[in-house]
Amino acid sequence: MVSYRTLARRVGNAVRLAEVLQILVKHGFADVINRLGITGSLPSRIARRWMGGEEPDSAPDTIGARTRAALTELGPTFVKLGQVLSTRPELIGNDIALELSVLQDRVPPVPFEEIEGALERAISGPIEEVYAEFDRSTVASASLSQVYRARLHDGVDVAVKVQRPNVSQVVRSDLNLLRSLAEWVVEHVEDFDWMDPVGTVDEFERSILRELDLTIEAGIIERFASDFSDTDLVFVPEIYRDISNDTVLVMDWVDGVRIDDVARFPERNCDPERVALNGCEMISRQVFEHRLFHADPHPGNIFVTRDNVIAFLDFGMVGHLERGDASAMVDLLRAIFEEDAAECVRALLRLTTAVDVEDRIALEHEVADFVAFRARTVIGGGRLGETIETLTDILHRYHLQLAPRFSLLLKSLATIESTARTLDPDLDIIPIMQPHVETIIAERYDPKAIAAEVQRQGLSLVRLARGLPEDVHDLVSMARRGKLKIQLEHEELTKIARVTDRAGSRIAIGIVIASLILGSSVVLASGVGYSTLAFAGFAAAGAVVTLLLASMLRTPGS
Repeated sequence: MVSYRTLARRVGNAVRLAEVLQILVKHGFADVINRLGITGSLPSRIARRWMGGEEPDSAPDTIGARTRAALTELGPTFVKLGQVLSTRPELIGNDIALELSVLQDRVPPVPFEEIEGALERAISGPIEEVYAEFDRSTVASASLSQVYRARLHDGVDVAVKVQRPNVSQVVRSDLNLLRSLAEWVVEHVEDFDWMDPVGTVDEFERSILRELDLTIEAGIIERFASDFSDTDLVFVPEIYRDISNDTVLVMDWVDGVRIDDVARFPERNCDPERVALNGCEMISRQVFEHRLFHADPHPGNIFVTRDNVIAFLDFGMVGHLERGDASAMVDLLRAIFEEDAAECVRALLRLTTAVDVEDRIALEHEVADFVAFRARTVIGGGRLGETIETLTDILHRYHLQLAPRFSLLLKSLATIESTARTLDPDLDIIPIMQPHVETIIAERYDPKAIAAEVQRQGLSLVRLARGLPEDVHDLVSMARRGKLKIQLEHEELTKIARVTDRAGSRIAIGIVIASLILGSSVVLASGVGYSTLAFAGFAAAGAVVTLLLASMLRTPGS
């Protein structure tokens, strides 16, 4: 077992670490601390709860509910972490992901006086120079920022998003803590290796640091405006760059109601079924055409303005697809409809980070069972979300991770379908996606596309052939100088070597113990007057035996 003090020194923030451990214990996760092996030198307030066997303070009894409660109490960084993990059901399971998806990023607002300085820095002067009116009460308050309503001197109503003071320092400190914990888990808990804790923290770090720079969100909104410039079914607010910066974002005010506030649709000349159709169509365009999509389209992030026009809010969580990613999704859907289990597995693995699968045959059998008996019925019935949930369950069982962009994509598709069904329970998202899928298939077999692909592959082969002589020359030169090394590592042989080495050491210690006991017995039996020396030999042998037993008890599998 390792010491809390050792981990605290590595983390660098012992107070925050103690707070995290205390909250985990409070919500019933003492077993997690136990698996990490952090037993020595625990702070008394943690040890009392843990060692005393107290019941968790929190009422929820499911793991997902307790996880959500713990992350909420841990603060803004961990709430954001929970929101990111909610998009990774193949890592944490669908039940926990569903619980984390309802995490509310709402906190009491800080006083306007603490925000005012950031506003004035963005415009290099007093607020009155730019804003004719500024409502000092918050419209929305989240862990990283707060939103206000204001009016410019030209009469335009705007939303002003302002980052909370000192939030960047808090987030970066918690990120350091998370990284240290992830590295510790990798080193000491083999069961979590497949989850890639460090990689998950890296993904989360990239996500939250993007949210801390509001100029990135401004660029995303402007990209969305450009992507939808050819339709009047989506309203994208204009960004006012001259009075915005990395901590303040000013954009057009969205005059609308939540997409699930159906009672107010008549006053805005909106039809629920048409709005649901528009929302799914716009997400399909984002995924299959623009390859930049809103990753959290729940009802609170979609407003309806007038005449069935929708507006997406909060562009902090977005996803981006690479050129071949939409094609991979198309291959997966087509394999399901054609009931081709092997092709379905190949397409599914293209969505993951896996290089190899431990039991591919078993995976193919399980996917084949799903494709043969459930897939067509589920997808044909317009239940895309259920299909996604089943596939991520399969990935979870085989310890396969979705690539982060695909995690966001599947979460986005499932969320928009769920949101649309609150407006139209009979909605089927598949026919809405179908024209976009057919377009991608048609483009794939277009002669120009084939010629371009052949040209790309040909250039790759030319580059490989051009560099091959130099690579061969380098290898031969290294071999001549005796610097060419081939390193082979067999995991099981390494384990056998470790076990053999440990057994050899213990045999040697056993021989030493036997020698001490035998020598001391001979001296004592001879009666030559060295009884003190004999008893000292017995004591030394006893001490060595005690240490050896303690070592064996500490070492798993001994």
